[in-house]
Amino acid sequence: MRNRILLINTVFFGSEHIQLRLSDGGSPCAGRVEIYYSGTWGSVCDDSWDLTDADVVCKQLHCGKALDVTLPASCGPGSGPVWLEGLECSGEESYLWQCPSAYLGSHDCSHKEDVKIMCSEHKELRLVNGKHRCQGRAEVFYNGTWGTVCSETLDSHDAEVICKQLQCGPLASIDYSARSFGEGSGRIWLDEIECISHESTIWQCRTDPWGQHNCNHREDAGVLCSDSGVDLHLIGGNNSCSGRVEIQCKNTRGTVCDDSWDMADANVVCRQLGCGSALLAAGGAAFGQGGGDMWFDEVRCTGSESFLSDCPSSASAQPDCDHKEDASVICSGPELSSAASPSTPAEHEDNITSIPLVIGITIGILLICEFIALIVVMRRKSSRKGEDKYYH
Repeated sequence: MRNRILLINTVFFGSEHIQLRLSDGGSPCAGRVEIYYSGTWGSVCDDSWDLTDADVVCKQLHCGKALDVTLPASCGPGSGPVWLEGLECSGEESYLWQCPSAYLGSHDCSHKEDVKIMCSEHKELRLVNGKHRCQGRAEVFYNGTWGTVCSETLDSHDAEVICKQLQCGPLASIDYSARSFGEGSGRIWLDEIECISHESTIWQCRTDPWGQHNCNHREDAGVLCSDSGVDLHLIGGNNSCSGRVEIQCKNTRGTVCDDSWDMADANVVCRQLGCGSALLAAGGAAFGQGGGDMWFDEVRCTGSESFLSDCPSSASAQPDCDHKEDASVICSGPELSSAASPSTPAEHEDNITSIPLVIGITIGILLICEFIALIVVMRRKSSRKGEDKYYH
């Protein structure tokens, strides 16, 4: 049966123009597995999917080996047909459609079961420990691990490519000795970088082989770009630490969809704004509807990120997400006493400000009661002593 299905697939695909790609994962080597067939891009069902099947995809796309990792939620569900289900690759195939599988287009899957993978050649770049996402220690994700960049030979051409890749405007300055943003840990991925500044990504520049270096983390490179990238605000509350989450990027303001919005996401927002921790993660346009674009959808922060833009999310909102679903946050920040509730602002303000007052009054009453009880006991003792004296 296995051989018969393989033959059918080979013949069926043979006369068609067919392509393979990974979508919505941040690079050509990570994302949702999609097949172009019969003029339409469709997905692959995860029934019986394993690392051997993923290896065939990575090999076909020249993306190295498949990593045994869970891809973040930024790689959301696809659309269109589900082309393949029940793949049983041996690992020797050159193309995914050479693997035995169920008949093309025959499946009982939904797009919630779309296959998502990450290959070892997937790369990402970020700046960490800065005041915003466009300044900080340069870190690169490769082979499933974040590592740092050696500053030993880093020059303005190299750093300009980093700012360009992150869409952070022109270079402002370079930190050569981990003074401003601290030392990293783990791998040092890149050393001896030589860019000529026309490259779009840092890995298009000449470097020593990945992981080969003669540096230590005291030489971790820091980069400061001239733009702040995504500018985050809370709008509609009674202070800067409560309200609708709004993002300004490239002079355009937009909001965040409340799909999957939770306290981990809200905590990242509060931390980024210097507003302490989150008290409430609200949806449904609790602080009124915003306007403009919907910048992020299906945000899934772990809670440890420094910036909301570092969290996995869909690249753009799904069609069923509009400003009636704008996400909001109330933080425990410096102006906590005036933080407003999304449903009844005055009540929420009264509730928050009255909590310490109620606690104080309660403690005061208990102390007064204890004091009165102590006086009563002392008087009784004094009275007994007087009676004993009288009888003696």
